[in-house]
Amino acid sequence: MKKTIVVGNIIFIYLAALLPALLFTAGSNGFLTFIWDRLFSNNIFVPLGFLLLIGVILYILNICFLLMVKNGKWAAQELAKANMIVKLAQIPAYIFIFAIGLLCGLMIFTIGISFALLLLDISSIGMTGIFASSAFYSLRKEKKISGKMQVLYTLASFLFCADVVIAILAYRASLKTPSPDKA
Repeated sequence: MKKTIVVGNIIFIYLAALLPALLFTAGSNGFLTFIWDRLFSNNIFVPLGFLLLIGVILYILNICFLLMVKNGKWAAQELAKANMIVKLAQIPAYIFIFAIGLLCGLMIFTIGISFALLLLDISSIGMTGIFASSAFYSLRKEKKISGKMQVLYTLASFLFCADVVIAILAYRASLKTPSPDKA
């Protein structure tokens, strides 16, 4: 289940990045136009609905995963590494979406695209934040971080850019031997 969630969390933001590519390449010859015409019938709501359905499923899976982690199925180091991989793998898609959103925000007629991309970004960081909180819970349970650090890491994992730094710090913390004085 862990691998499915890791792959799903990574792919979700890339599917969101594919939406503006599909929208802006419509009419040109190529593979994206074929997908746009044949699969989505030139309707942005079809891939958007598909993406939202995937997002709801991934939210449910991430919450179930968090509950499974509370039962102690995975080690903290394994979870922290998976969290770091997810956060680092998503960086190119976030950069692409940010650039497209910035360009669309400059033009009055495409401001809705910027808003939609922002909502998809927030949705994605929420998903990965839930996934990350499972790693931080395990780190605290194994006494590799304190309870205060768990709260700080969890809150920061829901913030853009800070989530990547926190994921790296959490992985580094997972490599340490547990400290008996941390609670």
